[in-house]
Amino acid sequence: MEVSVHFFGAQCTLTKTREVQVELTEKGRVSDVCLFLMDRYPDLPLNEEDVLITVNNKASSMNHILSPNDHITFLPHVGGG
Repeated sequence: MEVSVHFFGAQCTLTKTREVQVELTEKGRVSDVCLFLMDRYPDLPLNEEDVLITVNNKASSMNHILSPNDHITFLPHVGGG
């Protein structure tokens, strides 16, 4: 199955793209996508402490089982004051 990952802000700079398609086996999890991305983009911060994970615009986790055509984002935390 195929899922898409959308990038924002500095992630776009590091990956040089706004979106990638990831091919997974059936019952693939967000953690599988994360491993694929860390291998392809080793400088991309994707620890659960560094990002808010969403699947189809709803908060999710690394253990979430994905479905075909899901949209995943790893939203970086925003800080400032």
